Amino acid sequence: MTLTFTIRSTKYIRLIAILFLLPFCAVGQKDAQFSLFSLNQLYLNPAAAGADGLTKFQLTHRTQYSGYQGTNTDDTGGALSTQLFSFSMPFKNFGFGFYALNDKSGPRTDQDFKVSAAYHIPLAGGQFQVGASAGLFRQAIDYGKLRARDPDDPLIQTGVISEINPDFAVGARYENETFYAGVSLNHFLKPKYQLGSETATNPLPRTLYFNAGVNIELGYLLDIQPIVLVKSDISTVSVEGGATVTYNKRYWIGGTYRQQDTYFIIMGGVYLLSDQSLRLSGAYDMVIGGDNTKSPSSFEVMLSYALPSPKFGKKAIIRTPRFRF
Repeated sequence: MTLTFTIRSTKYIRLIAILFLLPFCAVGQKDAQFSLFSLNQLYLNPAAAGADGLTKFQLTHRTQYSGYQGTNTDDTGGALSTQLFSFSMPFKNFGFGFYALNDKSGPRTDQDFKVSAAYHIPLAGGQFQVGASAGLFRQAIDYGKLRARDPDDPLIQTGVISEINPDFAVGARYENETFYAGVSLNHFLKPKYQLGSETATNPLPRTLYFNAGVNIELGYLLDIQPIVLVKSDISTVSVEGGATVTYNKRYWIGGTYRQQDTYFIIMGGVYLLSDQSLRLSGAYDMVIGGDNTKSPSSFEVMLSYALPSPKFGKKAIIRTPRFRF
């Protein structure tokens, strides 16, 4: 059985080779990637649920390698596209969150839905947070987007084939007014997907994340925040880091460097309302090394809205000189 692919990306070629040519277990595609990782940590770590004491709604869209085109005019492949919606809120000493992810890469689509819970423990002037998440992870492949040399080959599947498995993650995190650091393990049970093949499997590899950041005040108007993210599936390690600068608690710009394929990322954002409840952020990735076939552009945009921490219990009595009781 021989296949010709609609996607030029070597990632897709490796994926399809794994599904069809290997008779035994193979390693699956890694998790979706975000340049604005420091602004939406719930996806990386379930212990971040309820962090910062704010109720947050966030919506992110990412297009990676936006210049990719199919090899023929009738190809339906193209750039990788990812959407993420997340919600997080604190409740007394707990935090709760939810996210829904849609990640499309050529003929392959991943969808991830998880509910997170975290417990917050006061420690050394800050909070130590432990959390876990549970949900469903769906993988699907559209065989109609693959071009076969022999369309009558009975081993070639047709249509869209999908599978859904339960998925879990655990994590721990510490934060105070000027510092945060967290570690988490995703795909704890390594769910497996056959996607129409009776012999091959496509497990989600366990992925370990570590991320941290520091806020340094430079006078009254400027703050600088160094940030770092380390990802590993044991066999490989990816590191990215840099810093952002915030002016007057409203405008921010920054840059990071990603080891994989030698990326340089510029980013920035603005609080659209004076109470800092609504924020618009964006990132632009430039490939300055690695595979020459990759387009030198990827972009990401995030819109987030934050509410103050909910208050529980009896309302405090306000005493005035006129009304005493």
